[in-house]
Amino acid sequence: MWRYAPLLPVSACWASRLAVGNTPLLALGEEDGVHLWVKDDSRNPSGSLKDRATELVLAAAKWLGCTRVVAASTGNAGASLACIAASQQLPATVVVPRQTPYVKLAQIRAYGAQLHVIDGTYDDAFDLATGMADAPEVCCRNTGFNPFTREGKKTCAFEIAEAFEWDVPDWVVVPTGDGNILSGVAAGFLELHALGITKRVPRLLAAQASSSHSIAHDWLTNESSAQWPTSPTTVVPNTVADSLSVSRPRDHIAALQALRATHGACVIVTDAQIMASSQMLSQRHGLWFEPSAAAGHAALKECIVSAGVTPGERVVLLGTGSGLKDPYAFESVACDTPEIAQACDAVPPAIFPTTTPDARMRGRS
Repeated sequence: MWRYAPLLPVSACWASRLAVGNTPLLALGEEDGVHLWVKDDSRNPSGSLKDRATELVLAAAKWLGCTRVVAASTGNAGASLACIAASQQLPATVVVPRQTPYVKLAQIRAYGAQLHVIDGTYDDAFDLATGMADAPEVCCRNTGFNPFTREGKKTCAFEIAEAFEWDVPDWVVVPTGDGNILSGVAAGFLELHALGITKRVPRLLAAQASSSHSIAHDWLTNESSAQWPTSPTTVVPNTVADSLSVSRPRDHIAALQALRATHGACVIVTDAQIMASSQMLSQRHGLWFEPSAAAGHAALKECIVSAGVTPGERVVLLGTGSGLKDPYAFESVACDTPEIAQACDAVPPAIFPTTTPDARMRGRS
């Protein structure tokens, strides 16, 4: 991502040793009448798009003389912070809700960050992490709180535009929780247009889970209004897409502005739709993304049905995180279907060993 250093607020001399960005744009062909691509940001060092934000935040932290970093997370931002902080040799603290997927907790621990697991929500973790950063030498990476997060995420838009030889696609589908990826991607495309590098700006489609739909609610309620609500609608999230699980989005106004500036749209999808899209992406294209990324694909299908996206248009879906981030979500929801249950019943029992790994090892010895 540092190849775009002239458009970033921090010099590349403060970059980590990790290769963040420059992820592949994969052509998936025609689907439901539209031409579909996936920007596979699961290829980033910690496995998610969040590395773009963290890379720039920690470069700024080094530049400004910070000696410690902290963040609240539902998993991906915390794993990202732990990963890149290790490369930058910065002690890191991550605050997460107890229901954070185990694999993401394991990542955070593996990179050596200090982990605080709380009995509360992401919003509780957010407030606690912000309080930990009162000292001037501590940098808080919290999404929607630290402005450098948006600056890092806009590089995703730069790469998409360049891959299309600066003739941008018609739509970019953005899984949306806090709204920071949405505002960051919009910022990137708007900057390219303002500089005359591109002739237009793609429309953004925000994908929100049905129980974590604060931005969608306020967009649909106030889309034609001259003013946005002063504070986001508070919801009670309960979704398989943990990365989208936010009761009070912290980049709320910027996300709504991003939709308006790009003539975008917002779609709410259910967990069932999310997991159906997860299966489709995995089994048709060999792309296993975590549920939050699959929510974007589900939103696209919904928007095609409602005629928001029209046949022949070019659409890019953001693959925001690897399916390995939360394998249990897929196993507990998507695999509990009659079709897969029937397929499992058809497999000879001998294929599934009944002994424990230890027992098998003792047998070999």
